[in-house]
Amino acid sequence: MDPTPGKRPFHKLWAATATSNLSDGVSLAAAPLLAATVTHDPALIAGITVAQRAPWLVLAFISGALADRLDRKRVAQAANWIRVAGFAALAVAVLGDAVSMPLLYAVFFAIGTAETLYDSSSSAWLPTLVAPDDLGRANGRLQTTFVVCNEFVGPPMGGFLFASAAAAPFVLGAGGYLAAVGLLALIPSAVRQRQEPSAEPLTVKGIAADIAVGARWYWSSPTLRSLSVIAAMGNAVSAATYGILVLLATDVLGVTSSWYGVLLAAGAIGAVIGGLVAGKVGEWMPLGTLILLTNLLSAGSTIGMGLAISPAATVFFMALDGFVVLIQTIQVVTLRQQIVPNELMGRVTAAYRSVAVGAFTVGGIVGGLVAKFFGIQAAFYAGGTAMALTAVAVLPVLNNKRLAQVKKEAADPEEASASHSMKEDENEGIHSR
Repeated sequence: MDPTPGKRPFHKLWAATATSNLSDGVSLAAAPLLAATVTHDPALIAGITVAQRAPWLVLAFISGALADRLDRKRVAQAANWIRVAGFAALAVAVLGDAVSMPLLYAVFFAIGTAETLYDSSSSAWLPTLVAPDDLGRANGRLQTTFVVCNEFVGPPMGGFLFASAAAAPFVLGAGGYLAAVGLLALIPSAVRQRQEPSAEPLTVKGIAADIAVGARWYWSSPTLRSLSVIAAMGNAVSAATYGILVLLATDVLGVTSSWYGVLLAAGAIGAVIGGLVAGKVGEWMPLGTLILLTNLLSAGSTIGMGLAISPAATVFFMALDGFVVLIQTIQVVTLRQQIVPNELMGRVTAAYRSVAVGAFTVGGIVGGLVAKFFGIQAAFYAGGTAMALTAVAVLPVLNNKRLAQVKKEAADPEEASASHSMKEDENEGIHSR
């Protein structure tokens, strides 16, 4: 199917993103608060984040293959129905006084599975809904909406709703996903025909062959590999720190449960500003410089949060972190969509995100253990240091010159192929001498 750029399909996707991310944001505050009613063990609470991100390690490749095989709208719809069922189960459990940590782990593993399906399909879907020149703007709007709903509006709402009625956030969350189902149903089918010369049938062998194609494409790109390493470290540190942020807030800073969601919203304030200026920043700052600077500032902010000087200081560092992370995210997502062929987008994105998002699992485990044995603040210090070291380590690949060349080759693949062949011929001549 040819791309169908236009405002109306994108606006429906945009609205669906808003309602579903509002549900995500509500659970961001409500889930750890609900877990804290069962246990105060930081490792067990951090385990919720581990359960939600674990599917990226074991199911992401299958989700990516399905996103390239099937109608991407139907894949996204199936993901939202799984989320509806998960939130409804939590609401029933709260009302029936049957909440337990195994139940929380099971529900958030299911929600994480839905995320692998939705993210793989929607990232491949977007370039077919907007014109190429509008891709950066569309990503900026989606990412900013994600922050506003997921981190700014949702968490305070989740905190206040939980304080009034523990089941309320999960009832609202299920409703948000139902609204997303209805909005996505209004968008034309998003199926993308496969372009490989020979496609295996939809069997276990065929899916394995699909996965291999996407994995090889991902691995052949040093740029994608390095970007995924940067994202993986950032996500691991995020899981290690935000997974236990509820304990830093309540036990160290003395923040009440009602205001915990407000504390989470601090990062969203900075991120919203970052989303509004990301396009302009990307125009005047070279991409390699942007990636390095935003990573170093995020690392410093993480260490600053760990200092726990005061709630006000923590708000500042969270806002700074949100500001730089969203600027980087918008630029990197757009670059990935520009350099990966759309017929491979689901599989390559799955390979990329299995590394990037799968790191949440490792980070959540490590963060919970570090907090348990060395103190809550130690997880923030170690995470910030690791982020700074990683940002410097990938400079040989993610520098301005290399990234400019990658974008040029993606814009004119025929010229890049001819240049590559010429270099090979030159190398053969050198070797013969």
